[in-house]
Amino acid sequence: MKFKEKVMDINTLKDKIQENDLEFNLFFTRKLRNGNYVSFSPNIDAQIYDDLLNLICDYIGRFTGKTIVNYNPTGYKDETIESCSTSYIRDYIRILESFNNSDHVETEIDPDNYSFYTFSITKDDDQFPDLKIFRRVTKFTKLHSKGIIARFNGNTLNKIESKLIGIDGEVDFIIIDDDILILSHYSLERIFNLDEQFRDTASDFLNQEGLSDGITNFESFYEDCLNDGRYRKTLTKMTSENINVVKTYENHENIKKTIDMFNLEINYNEEPSFSIVYEDKSQIMDILRILRDSYYRSIINEQIGVDDK
Repeated sequence: MKFKEKVMDINTLKDKIQENDLEFNLFFTRKLRNGNYVSFSPNIDAQIYDDLLNLICDYIGRFTGKTIVNYNPTGYKDETIESCSTSYIRDYIRILESFNNSDHVETEIDPDNYSFYTFSITKDDDQFPDLKIFRRVTKFTKLHSKGIIARFNGNTLNKIESKLIGIDGEVDFIIIDDDILILSHYSLERIFNLDEQFRDTASDFLNQEGLSDGITNFESFYEDCLNDGRYRKTLTKMTSENINVVKTYENHENIKKTIDMFNLEINYNEEPSFSIVYEDKSQIMDILRILRDSYYRSIINEQIGVDDK
């Protein structure tokens, strides 16, 4: 995963979206069963754009001063904003294609079908970035199906027949040209269906040449890893860590020392060649830590610990 050295900070971003002569588009998007996306771009009253822009500015202002760090699929640190490139997101091109082919027909849509919306901001200026603000749709599914939505008209309460959709001004992440500023770690996963991507990436890592040679009962290990979201994310992170599994297995004496030093519930075979024996799911994280070389002893105080990176 590659990142730019400098990503636009929040204050600069706020200044940009408050410039004059901006152009706006709003897209509501859902994913189809075949993996493609469809988007609907309704006609929007200018006042809604103004109100939404003000809400967005207020919201992103809360993130001023936070440190921008690289996206980590296994979790995020408080007081940081994660960032990654759009090239990291496998589905991003298909989402852009849905914007370019969006439906503008003035027909009634079912809000419950749409999972996120995108507020696109552009300007006829080469120096202005291509901005896209993403947010999950706030749905009223329970009220639609098991309740009544109404409004006051004077002192009379009238039922609203049409389904509602919520636009709250909060922001899940912002795409600035080819960079993504992530304000909600888990929303990035949900909007872009990253779990499917994590599964494929984890599978590729496990299928790399030589990895299965050092683990007895590898097929069970493989299936158990892919069937747990925590391990799918950890393996995805491991793909960017330049792990040399062949070299790791060659240092099998150090693996044995590590198992003993940390009292790991792991057995191993030494004949015909060294291999870790996988027996149950409780061993998965310890085995992944061995592959990541996460166990350590400090030089000065000889303290032992685990660096989960």
